[in-house]
Amino acid sequence: MQVVTADGTRLHVVEQGKGEDVLWLQGLNAPAAAWSVQLAHFAQSHRSIAPDARGVGASDAPRGPYTTRQLALDALAVLDACSVQRAHLVGLSLGGAAGQELALQHPERIRSLALLSTFAFQAPRTRALLLAWRALYPLATQGPELRAAWERQAYAWLFTDLFWRKEANVRAALRFAASQPLQPPEGFIGQVDAALSHDTRDRLGQLRVPALVIHGALDQLSPLSNGEELASLIPGAQLMVIPDVGHAVNIEAQRAVHSALREFWRRAPV
Repeated sequence: MQVVTADGTRLHVVEQGKGEDVLWLQGLNAPAAAWSVQLAHFAQSHRSIAPDARGVGASDAPRGPYTTRQLALDALAVLDACSVQRAHLVGLSLGGAAGQELALQHPERIRSLALLSTFAFQAPRTRALLLAWRALYPLATQGPELRAAWERQAYAWLFTDLFWRKEANVRAALRFAASQPLQPPEGFIGQVDAALSHDTRDRLGQLRVPALVIHGALDQLSPLSNGEELASLIPGAQLMVIPDVGHAVNIEAQRAVHSALREFWRRAPV
């Protein structure tokens, strides 16, 4: 389905399954299809709603800069269009940052908040990396070889050394990346700007929704200290650290993440 936001941006939205409503928000450079394992797993018990964020996938990519508050308003427009009053929210990386903003601005719409591999703000090392990516990404769109090189280095950040040692894993991951629409430079830069400007450290203490923070112990893109900080700042938040897993926890630790989410949702107030 397609949802049009207040500023006229068209968002592509995947809807799958039946049951309790779950809103899935993906990270930088990642379309809703990056949740495909989760959407399939929960299809018999939950109604999953997963938008391509502005700037990626089949959604419009207006010129930025974007902000996580804007991405949160986009997510709210998706909930409204799907006639959802309250939903479980699962956000990974940049999607988790947008999820924080949505929960802060409209807590009445959020039944529970699961934050995967995300951050309250960008620390100096990852800020430097994002600034480098922001400058280099337009070059990666200029030909298939450059795109393939970009995807290989990006996936090196997303997954652990153990994941990379299994050739079948790498083939599947890179095949998925190549199958997705090439993100326009305007969209990538806008999303990077949203990540760089995000800072909820002084407001997370106001959150009054059940929160679960899931983080890979070996995450190089959003270090474990980010998850620990989030859990310490959000009242009553539960922290789950998954050993030997990197940034893409929903792929490298599927079973652990699925089990944790199902139990977390089971305990969430109606």
